Amino acid sequence: MKVLVIRAEEGRVTESEVVEGELEEVVKETVRKALEEWDPSRSDFIVLREVREVTLGLPIPGHLVDALRPFGLTRKGPNEASFYLPVYTISFDNRLVSEEEGSYEERKIYLIVPYIDDDLRAEFEAQAADIVTPKKPPEGIEELEE
Repeated sequence: MKVLVIRAEEGRVTESEVVEGELEEVVKETVRKALEEWDPSRSDFIVLREVREVTLGLPIPGHLVDALRPFGLTRKGPNEASFYLPVYTISFDNRLVSEEEGSYEERKIYLIVPYIDDDLRAEFEAQAADIVTPKKPPEGIEELEE
């Protein structure tokens, strides 16, 4: 299987590569790599797994149909189909912004997902960069520096 491994930090993608291997093993190897960089005195270490629904317009090229079948490819209507991809996010440089909401500001992450095609690669790269883009506090509220 081809697996996309994206590293993003401070608002941009710094690495994006497609590797061969079993998804879970690529995730474990990336976790080990991130652990080497993690500073436990400054940040939590978080590994999240979620399943995302991806929708594509029809027709889908034949070579993609075979690649998408293992992910539950189904027709959603006359003009689109959907499938479900497991997406892993490894956050190893972050800070808690709000204890009440449990929200974090991510500084460095890895995002790992099965590789489908370059269009989805670009979409996941944009998502990874967005995750690590500093969010501005609401107007009138100043952030304290660490």
